Amino acid sequence: MNNLRFYKNKSLACSVSLLQFAILTLSLPCQAETAEAESTAAEPPKNVTQEVKSLPPPYKSPNLNPTQIPSAYVAEWGDYYISSSIYSYEDGSRNGSLSTDGFLSVGMGFGDSRRFLALEVDLNQESLANTNNGGSLDVRLGRQLIRSNNFALQLGAGWLGVASYGNWPKPGGSPYGVLTAAWPLRPNDPKFRQTMQVNLGGGGGRFQRLDAVDLNSSGLIASVGVELTPNLGISTGWAGRGLNASISYVPLRATPLYLSLSGANITNVDSTGRSVALSVTWGGSFRTATFP
Repeated sequence: MNNLRFYKNKSLACSVSLLQFAILTLSLPCQAETAEAESTAAEPPKNVTQEVKSLPPPYKSPNLNPTQIPSAYVAEWGDYYISSSIYSYEDGSRNGSLSTDGFLSVGMGFGDSRRFLALEVDLNQESLANTNNGGSLDVRLGRQLIRSNNFALQLGAGWLGVASYGNWPKPGGSPYGVLTAAWPLRPNDPKFRQTMQVNLGGGGGRFQRLDAVDLNSSGLIASVGVELTPNLGISTGWAGRGLNASISYVPLRATPLYLSLSGANITNVDSTGRSVALSVTWGGSFRTATFP
């Protein structure tokens, strides 16, 4: 009887041990899966991180203003530029001969157009072929009127050639006033919103035409420019004395380097001669409105 009771107790103990082992074995996969899920949730998806790191830096906005046509957007605090051009021009005679020269300009900005006024001051070396000719000083002002996610409007005024130095003549300079509007043609495209910009205004001096009896006529300033790609823009307009056009190209990402090819008085109004220029500019992209 005692032996039978011993075997019964031993059998019961073995059954309990086997049941505990089975429960422990079944619970291990669940714990492993839970730990793996927590580890996966703690780590960000690798493909998302790699995609963010692989995004290239954006291009600076190309210039959407034709040569010799002012924009209401001017340099502000922290903005600066240096620009050099080589150009060829006709002398107005019928023999079609061309003269070649160079031009150098530096400028910087002061103030804030959003709070009060922005002021830009430019110093120009008018001739690189004969540096003794000297150059001129330009003053430009800009005031922001409207700024939203899909529209911008700015008022500008200035006096080109307000002063001169060296032997460069000072015939009174060229005062002007201009209104610049801009908006994106693709407002819902996060990669390329495609800015269009329009200038409209008037001025004196170089912006006025001389009629047959040497009397000044209306000095209209009007132009339109549009981005073809994020780093390429074209523009054309009337600069008071003829039709001008420019192509602006930004060759490097996140670098304020601009190349432009421009033509002035393309239609040869009054047979005064046409000109073409190739320019290289380093500095802020402040001539064109930008949108987030």
